[in-house]
Amino acid sequence: MKNIKHCYDLTLEDRTLWVRAIGVWTARDIDDYIRDFRATVNPVISGPWACVLDVRAWQTSPQDILAGTMDNTRWCVRNNLVHVVALVPKDHIIGWQFLKATSVDLPEHLVRQRADNDEEARQLLIAAGFIKQPISN
Repeated sequence: MKNIKHCYDLTLEDRTLWVRAIGVWTARDIDDYIRDFRATVNPVISGPWACVLDVRAWQTSPQDILAGTMDNTRWCVRNNLVHVVALVPKDHIIGWQFLKATSVDLPEHLVRQRADNDEEARQLLIAAGFIKQPISN
């Protein structure tokens, strides 16, 4: 399942939601994002699931989006999110914004990892059992 908007791309693959944040987000964008995020991941939240948060193309956004991103992070944890892989750029301001956007109390069992690229994230989630290993010929 794929859901593409001008400022985000959501793709559900097996038990993993791939989130690609793009550009500057506004208060309206965060409302659309939360609605689309929850609808896209809904088929897998009855059990444990994973999320890849790719903020490499995200840009500094107004502070008023943080309440929405933090609320969505809490919702994820309440709805069986157990593994997160972050793709964060070298830009310290975007890294700081990402930390602020997800700064909520997290359970100890939540696995949090960083990856340098999509393939590294994919391999981490294949190893964890959230993405099926491709069948080789």
